[in-house]
Amino acid sequence: MAKNFKIPTKKIDSSDCIVHIGQVIEDDEIVDKGEPYAIHENEWVKLLPVMTMKESFALMKIANMGDTTSNADESLNEVCQSLANRIVDWNWTGIDGELLPKPYKNPEVFKNLLNEELIYLITASMGETKSQLKNDLRLSPNTHSAESRQVSPKSQ
Repeated sequence: MAKNFKIPTKKIDSSDCIVHIGQVIEDDEIVDKGEPYAIHENEWVKLLPVMTMKESFALMKIANMGDTTSNADESLNEVCQSLANRIVDWNWTGIDGELLPKPYKNPEVFKNLLNEELIYLITASMGETKSQLKNDLRLSPNTHSAESRQVSPKSQ
């Protein structure tokens, strides 16, 4: 039975989730990206398009972590819990082609993903993947919907 949420979920095409094989890093710089593989082509994730303050701070903390610290494991746990609260369904498969366990309320599933997959999901949860940006309706300033989203000078 599907869970009913108070706000609509958003389904995101994961075809643009790319994993690179054979990446070369020298002096903390990627000198060769390696061979790209779209390992989730024709797969999707369904997520709640909202974020709590705790989740925002967890994502900022892991994004700003420049080196390996004792807080890295704690930050990873917080991010995986955040994703488990917001990614309510998917049809993702592992590199063996087998369906992955359902993600909702299951933070452990995220810890077993490849680095680039986890980064992709973090990006997707923030609404910034290539497919999301491409499908996002960037309305022209002349449309009614765009006008209603603009901030009026009185509210600034």
